[in-house]
Amino acid sequence: MVRTLPSHLVVLGHPSPDSFNAALAARYVEEARSHHPKVELRDLYALGFDPLLKETERMADGAVSASSDVEVEVGLLKQCDVLTFVFPLWFGMPPAIIKGYIDRVLGTGFRVDDLTKSGERLLRGKRLAVISTSGSRRTWLEEHGMWVSLRQSFDEYLKTVFGFAHCDHYHADSIGDDLSEAEAKRVLFEVGEFARSVCACAALPETA
Repeated sequence: MVRTLPSHLVVLGHPSPDSFNAALAARYVEEARSHHPKVELRDLYALGFDPLLKETERMADGAVSASSDVEVEVGLLKQCDVLTFVFPLWFGMPPAIIKGYIDRVLGTGFRVDDLTKSGERLLRGKRLAVISTSGSRRTWLEEHGMWVSLRQSFDEYLKTVFGFAHCDHYHADSIGDDLSEAEAKRVLFEVGEFARSVCACAALPETA
C-alpha cells in the first residue's frame, strides 16, 4: 500500500514579518514543500489570532463551544501529520500568542480525564517539531536551568499530554540585531537540514 505523503502545519509566533524567525519559518516551509507538497504556514500575528481563551471554549459538562477562528485551526490540525512551532524565547519562555494557540486550539475539547484514556485524540500519533531562537547563548540558558525547563514544560509536556509520537527541536542562540550575514546563512542552512530530517522521519512507515 502506498503511504500518503505527510502534510505540515507551521505555526509562527513573531510580531514582525521581517524578523529572523519569519525567515526561519519561510526556510522550513520551502524545504518541507520540496519533499511534501502540502505545507500550511499560519503566521499568528498576521492572522490577528486572539490568544485569550474564552469562557465558552472551556469544557463544561463534557461540551465545548469552539469559536470560529479556533474551528479553522482545528480543521488544519486534523489534516496535518507534522505540527511545527517557530518562535523566539522572551524571558526564557515562548511568546504569549503561542501559549494562547495551545490553550485555545490544541486544548479544544481536552479534559484531564483524557490523560488516562487510550482513545482517539486530536494530535495522537502526529509529530511535533519546534524551532526556537534566543538572544542569549544556549550555554547561558543551560547554566540557569532555562533550557531544561523549556524542554520539559514545552516539548515533553506537549508530547505527553497531547499524544504526539515524537518531538524534534532546533534552537538558534545569540540571535540579535547584530547577527552577521554569515551566521544568518549558517542558521538558515541548518533549519533547512532540520526540515529535511523531519520530513524524512515523518515519511517512514509507522511501526507497532
